Amino acid sequence: MLIDLNSDVGESFGVYKYGSSEVIGFVSSVNIACGMHAGDPMVMLKTVEMAGKNNVAIGAHPGYPDLIGFGRREFHLSKDELYAYTLYQIGSLYSFLRAKKLDMQHVKPHGSLYNKIAKDKDEAYAFLSAVKDFSKELLVFLPPGSQSEEVALEIGLKVVKEGFLDRAYNSDGTLVSRNIPGAVLTDEDFIVKRAVEMILNKSVKTIDNKIISVNFQTFCVHSDTPGAQNFVRKLLKAFSENNIVVKRAKDWV
Repeated sequence: MLIDLNSDVGESFGVYKYGSSEVIGFVSSVNIACGMHAGDPMVMLKTVEMAGKNNVAIGAHPGYPDLIGFGRREFHLSKDELYAYTLYQIGSLYSFLRAKKLDMQHVKPHGSLYNKIAKDKDEAYAFLSAVKDFSKELLVFLPPGSQSEEVALEIGLKVVKEGFLDRAYNSDGTLVSRNIPGAVLTDEDFIVKRAVEMILNKSVKTIDNKIISVNFQTFCVHSDTPGAQNFVRKLLKAFSENNIVVKRAKDWV
């Protein structure tokens, strides 16, 4: 069995430090903040260099222009604005990759933008059109069964179905709102066991104890979770014991 492990990185800004860049050495793909919700030119450069050194696949992580809210607040951009802001962020990261002779594997929307385009077809089209116009060869990391996945496939982009290790699921396959108790999981041993079961059984138990089918191709590991490196070590050990191989999405999806 194959799985991609991705992590959101490069989210520090100026004197503000956020997340752990060390997790880069343990995952197969990284999503680098592009300066709108987090990140700055120096952080982007250092993160790109670290990703290149560790031979992990690199993706752009565009978000709403919301440094104060870390891209987790809902913005109301016009379709033209969303298209332009997305294209701008992808191009920004690409400049660093080109300078370092590295490739871009994918694009993954961040935070509120990720959730918004999963439900809003018009915004999904604006965002994904920018991705396609930049390069139709880019993969897009999106939640399965979402409006964003539907639009991506419709316009000819290849989707990598993303799951979240530390989040509870509703019976319709969506993530449980962070405002609901039990939405965020913290027991590492439980999370690791659940991840293995999701891959091997292609199913997950929902917050209301139902079993639904899933077919995730990549899991997100949050670099800002305390002890993220130790958690990933546990995860990789469990994967190895169950013949699950972590591999960059572009090599097998």
